[in-house]
Amino acid sequence: MSSEKFEDLEDELKNLHEDIRSKISNKIPRLTGESRKSAIREVEKNIEDANLILEEMEEEAGVAPASYRNSMMSRIRSYRRDFDKLKRDVGKPKGQGNVTFAREELLDEDPMAPQKSKVRQGTDMLNRASESIARSTRVAVETEQIGGEIIDELGDQRESLFRTRDRLKDVDQDLGKSRRILNSMAIRIATNKLILLCIIIVELAILGAVVYIRFFKKKKN
Repeated sequence: MSSEKFEDLEDELKNLHEDIRSKISNKIPRLTGESRKSAIREVEKNIEDANLILEEMEEEAGVAPASYRNSMMSRIRSYRRDFDKLKRDVGKPKGQGNVTFAREELLDEDPMAPQKSKVRQGTDMLNRASESIARSTRVAVETEQIGGEIIDELGDQRESLFRTRDRLKDVDQDLGKSRRILNSMAIRIATNKLILLCIIIVELAILGAVVYIRFFKKKKN
């Protein structure tokens, strides 16, 4: 989806466009002299601000997903045409000269106007650049915090794995002891069985001897 910043800039641009259009249509035609010149300078300043906003919108469109980029750039071009038309309309109230005449009149009376305009534009660009740097700094700080949290979580998981490994070692040792005990018990059981078998054999031998002596030997005698 398009960026939230792009949408905010677009809303700001629409408000600025409506304000400029209202000044050109309703305010400037009613003014004369210095008041009119001041209003024209104000509108020109507003148009410069609009161009700066359009530049920011182009930056946002440049990093937007491809599926939205063409639509965003089309809207930007449409806004540029609208503001170019407003720029042409500045200083053209009914019955007056054209924009070029009005601007030349202002420049003739104020030789420093071009420099002042450039200074204002440069100041605005610096302010917007500062805001952009501040936003980038905030993003970097947030990213660093998230990275730190991830590292801490990985550290906890590493310690948990170590503890699990140690417990498995203990279990393995216990199993080894159990196997040794079971083997010892099996040997003892086998030994006991062998001893019991020997006792049974001896008893059978004794019993056989007794039977032989009592019965078979007496018959021979």
